[in-house]
Amino acid sequence: MPRDKYLPSHNRGVPVPKTPTTIGGHLRRRRLQLKIRQSEAALILKVSTVTFSRWECDKVYPTWPHQPALIEYLGYDPFTNPGLGRPKGNETSGVAFLSSGTAGSIGLQILKRRMELKKTRKQMAKEMGISVKTLWGWETKRHKPDGLLRERILRSWDR
Repeated sequence: MPRDKYLPSHNRGVPVPKTPTTIGGHLRRRRLQLKIRQSEAALILKVSTVTFSRWECDKVYPTWPHQPALIEYLGYDPFTNPGLGRPKGNETSGVAFLSSGTAGSIGLQILKRRMELKKTRKQMAKEMGISVKTLWGWETKRHKPDGLLRERILRSWDR
């Protein structure tokens, strides 16, 4: 098989993931498959080179408005896979780090549900009638909703 069919195992000392576990890994792998520079990928996605670099390094998580363009660029939707790793960016670390499979705690269930609905924390909190800070506390497992509120949340999802 010709050598150009293979991706390098490292690019400038940074490992190229065979099976990406983060959004940045997906972006890096696709860019190397296309054999383009970060600046060229940024032009395709209509973002700055700095923004694309931060996404690729998992320093910043892409916001909702950019996700359709990213899905088109990648050729699939990585945002449906909740086990994508933990970005260090503009939303809390819990945004891209969801358990794959069924969520155990109510906080992870809420987080998974919010990602499925593609809502920001602010939108979800308003819909639930709670503060953003309360929702953040639940999603990061710092706090738990009391029993009645928990039941109300779970019942509202069954409708």
